[in-house]
Amino acid sequence: MTLHVMPLGGKRLPFFYEKLRPSDSLSISRQMQGRKFDPALILGTANRCRFGCPRVIVCSPLRALAPFPTSFWLTCPWLVRRAGAIEAAGGVGELERWIERRAPVEWISFNLDHQRLRLALLPGAALNFLRRRVPRVFRRLRSGGVGGIQYDKKNRRVHVKCIHLQIASWLALRRHPGEPWLEAQNAGQDCRGSMENLCGHPRVCRARNREPGLEDHTLPESRCRNLKEYWL
Repeated sequence: MTLHVMPLGGKRLPFFYEKLRPSDSLSISRQMQGRKFDPALILGTANRCRFGCPRVIVCSPLRALAPFPTSFWLTCPWLVRRAGAIEAAGGVGELERWIERRAPVEWISFNLDHQRLRLALLPGAALNFLRRRVPRVFRRLRSGGVGGIQYDKKNRRVHVKCIHLQIASWLALRRHPGEPWLEAQNAGQDCRGSMENLCGHPRVCRARNREPGLEDHTLPESRCRNLKEYWL
């Protein structure tokens, strides 16, 4: 398993993701059927289900020379449907009010981390090129928060855009200002195998499930401290 690790600063654990496995392309293609998405944007996977199938993918901040601010994309069909159900029940407004009351400062910090992360996903040469030759794109990448959201630092008004985006960010980074609310909505569960046919051939999913170490892809804190090579 190849991990690319990026420090986000402070005392937080670094963000890491895994390069695509050979079977991931088929899974993601099946998961994304009917949804408009450019597979050339995929850098790797940030979160998997118990069967080893991708739940969240990491996306490049650039598509050609156009900014693509959504760093994390939710692919799991079960979670996509769950997010849609939460939104249909008024979840967007509920989550915004929950964060405004209980975690407004954490929300600003979370958005700042997404700004840093987008820049860290690009090689240094690409950043220098954008800064010098295409400053408009560079400013766009560094100004928005989660999914490019323009967040309000002064009035602390929260705009989450959509539940799919927030679940993807939460599962990828293993933290979120509204984590208790998301957990209460069962937004981190999986299909328990009921929708494995939508992520690839069932035999592929069962074979993944038999592989050791696929149930938990979270690195222990001690191992994160020992990782010295950061991909930038």
